[in-house]
Amino acid sequence: MKTESILKIIVAILPLLFLSSCSGKGDKYAFQYVTFKQTLPYEPGKENPKCNFDMRVLQAYGTDTMFADAFNKDISETLFNKNTTDVRSAMISFIDSIIVNFKNDNLELQEYAKQQKEINPLGIGYNYVVETSVSYGNNRDIIGCHVNWYEYTGGAHGRTFITCRNYRLEDGSIVTLDDYLKPGYESVLIPILDDLLLREAGCESRSELDRHGYFSETPMFVPDNFEIRKDSIAFIFNQYEIAPYSTGITTLVVPENDIRKIIR
Repeated sequence: MKTESILKIIVAILPLLFLSSCSGKGDKYAFQYVTFKQTLPYEPGKENPKCNFDMRVLQAYGTDTMFADAFNKDISETLFNKNTTDVRSAMISFIDSIIVNFKNDNLELQEYAKQQKEINPLGIGYNYVVETSVSYGNNRDIIGCHVNWYEYTGGAHGRTFITCRNYRLEDGSIVTLDDYLKPGYESVLIPILDDLLLREAGCESRSELDRHGYFSETPMFVPDNFEIRKDSIAFIFNQYEIAPYSTGITTLVVPENDIRKIIR
């Protein structure tokens, strides 16, 4: 499928979107969803593999253009690997590239099946589901964007991961842990995260973690993937970081009161 036809589909959907502003901040930091929901067949026919998209990605459009441009550029780069403030065009380019990969993968399978003289070769269906949301985590003029991403491109199972981005309202710049916490925060956070993991797993010691779906030999670390909430910080460990696929995503929530001394 060519980019032009994808563009027509997205343009047709956009006028139906609900435009909303974050409560208490007015139109200065308003957002709208750029969406694409479509199932595209490799070839016409019920039995042929399909490429399914269900994507809802936020784009800032408020009156604070400095924030909006910075937010949109980061979302475009983080999700679609495109250096642009136009989330819509970044999504179109991404979808186009996925469809090319989808068709190429299935073409290779068909060619291989012919060589092996298979009568009914199996195809590979693709699936991409992306949902984003924003929230004001605290009173420090920081806004967070929560990205929930699922993709399947063949194999035993798909891949789900969560990405959290935190932005300063004053200019849209990214808030890192080094920005938010004082130097040496790792020495304070790691014991807290270790204790939270043991409680999450229902264990009394790290040696028990393997039996409860976690890697006992993996040292605890402070992930860059975090969400600043109203009274806490949530640290997200995606699949395979501290546990096998079957355990899923682990979120450890640290109350702000427990680490107030290391918050800048």
